[in-house]
Amino acid sequence: MRMPLRLVPAASEFVAEPWRPAVWVQVIALSGLLGLAGGLFLVAVWNPGRFGEYRYSLTRWELDNLVGTVFTVLDVGPNPTGEEADLALQRYFALTTRIRAEEESPAPDLALIDTLVNERATYENDVERIVEGYVDEAVAKAGLRESLPLFDAIKVTWPPVDFELVGPPRLLITSPRDRILRSDLLLRSDLSLAEVEAIETEAANDETSSLIVSIGGIATYPAIVRDNRSYDSLLDTAAHEWVHHYLAFYPLGRTWGSGGDSEPLNETTANIAGRALAEMIRAAHPVEFPDEMDGRGPPGPEVTVDFREVMQQLRLDVDALLEDRKVEEAEALMEERRRYLEANGIFIRKINQAYFAFYGTYADSPASSNPIGPKIEELWDLTGDLQVFLTLMRDVQNADDLDEVLGRVKALSAELGAGE
Repeated sequence: MRMPLRLVPAASEFVAEPWRPAVWVQVIALSGLLGLAGGLFLVAVWNPGRFGEYRYSLTRWELDNLVGTVFTVLDVGPNPTGEEADLALQRYFALTTRIRAEEESPAPDLALIDTLVNERATYENDVERIVEGYVDEAVAKAGLRESLPLFDAIKVTWPPVDFELVGPPRLLITSPRDRILRSDLLLRSDLSLAEVEAIETEAANDETSSLIVSIGGIATYPAIVRDNRSYDSLLDTAAHEWVHHYLAFYPLGRTWGSGGDSEPLNETTANIAGRALAEMIRAAHPVEFPDEMDGRGPPGPEVTVDFREVMQQLRLDVDALLEDRKVEEAEALMEERRRYLEANGIFIRKINQAYFAFYGTYADSPASSNPIGPKIEELWDLTGDLQVFLTLMRDVQNADDLDEVLGRVKALSAELGAGE
């Protein structure tokens, strides 16, 4: 293979010399190639096990997006700003609104949907870079940037904000029928309703309930963010996933997957901090979307009940019934409440133990009965500052740590209040 040449100055002329990259460049390149080869090997020999043909591979996702991640870290690519950014956002989300309307019509025109999706793809990279820039700016304003090693004066967002707009995988949730306890498995995003129901049936048995849910994103790197939601939803999700990336470098994030309260602690913190970052973005970069063409779907039936109130009470009632080992009664109540919600404008395909196992992970949601949620929300209310809030929460590893932090902040707040 012919080696690339570069020109180097000689005494009075230029001569061609073979390119000899620095040792560190060779080491990085070799490491990248070895990592890529190892990843491809894992993909080739991976035994997917149960539901193998439906499983989603995060390894393949990371490999497919390796180059894009490098470009993001190096800040290579377009950076639309001002009116150009607003126009890209308006066109992308107007197309998303049209796509969702067509998908939810009685007789969807598949050819039209493909055309709209292809047209929207032309704006995808710009929208990703725009929103990544907005999140990065909000992180800086919140005081969350970190100093570079040996260069304290230089602060950067770490890790860099990076996400991809795609259809995220679905999640198969299972839970014991006699208690609420989550297990999950990533599945492909393109499952039909018939496939979803078949997998749920196979996964369930006399001891286990199951449910397949759609998710808004995953904190891979780059993060996976759903591409067919509204602009506001995109901001919330992109910021939420970055908070997970941030927490991964601290004790709280490192507890993820260890069981107990690790997931409610992480998810609730990311929910609160992500919403705060998204609000900062909306205030700094308001975008006018004509005629509600902001990516939202067609309006549904009128909602005539308080969903949060109904769901919170249902969770408490289900917990009480399961504690008394009244499994069938709990399941009958969940189905009765599901039908009640549907009659009042809120359609939920299935409410069971797996439903609460998933949505209860977010301790600030109505599907949770975990006291962690209200405690983290109280800490947020007391601090009122994103940097202070995350600095406190990032070192929390369990419920006892949270109680200790909350106690200290409440005592300090009371002391300051008494001194006024």
